[in-house]
Amino acid sequence: MQNAIDLLNKDYFLNYPLIYALEHGARLLGANQQGVALLKPDPDFLLLAGSNPLELVKNHPKPDLVFLCGSKNAPAVAAHFGLTGILECHQLYYPHQSIDSDLELEPLKLADAEFVLEHYHRLDEGEIKQAISENRLFGVRDRGKLFAFIGLHEDHALGMLEVMPEYRRQGWGERLERALIAKVLGMGELPYGHVVVGNESSMRLQEKLGFVLCSDTVFWMWDE
Repeated sequence: MQNAIDLLNKDYFLNYPLIYALEHGARLLGANQQGVALLKPDPDFLLLAGSNPLELVKNHPKPDLVFLCGSKNAPAVAAHFGLTGILECHQLYYPHQSIDSDLELEPLKLADAEFVLEHYHRLDEGEIKQAISENRLFGVRDRGKLFAFIGLHEDHALGMLEVMPEYRRQGWGERLERALIAKVLGMGELPYGHVVVGNESSMRLQEKLGFVLCSDTVFWMWDE
């Protein structure tokens, strides 16, 4: 375990998702000078980091999902497991200890799940309801009507930001993210998140908020 932590700490910010996972119940499959491999079951979810982590999982059955820190081995990992869904993302982290925020986030209720599902399509119903039940999904309302939300994914990456069209260009995206950053800092955790490569508007928002790019991109892979 300590060997894996030491290896991941060599690029702490890029490897933070694996560090967080290891500290919150992920199983260590292997670690050597070339990489670290973790497993989160149900679904079968591999988390990989290092210069050649594929060597640690070559005999592992085809997983449902792979998260890879770094771009060097992405084609080899996808080809080995036959994963055709590939999403490359920038990973950014917030390097400061505080942030100005004037917004109080309201934890969503299960009754809000239908609204979230209607407007956010990267998670399924079960995942949305799990996020709500674990107090990881928050929103703001106008006269009782939900019009924007933001949350923490299962790996505690910031995301799920959606603002309804009639409320856009009013600063709500920035206010929501500021409030969530403050909440994560209050938990004693590192605020970090992923932006799909090519999403320039989201990158501009992260940079405006003071986020810093990690040393490399990360990849999500799955079987389409």
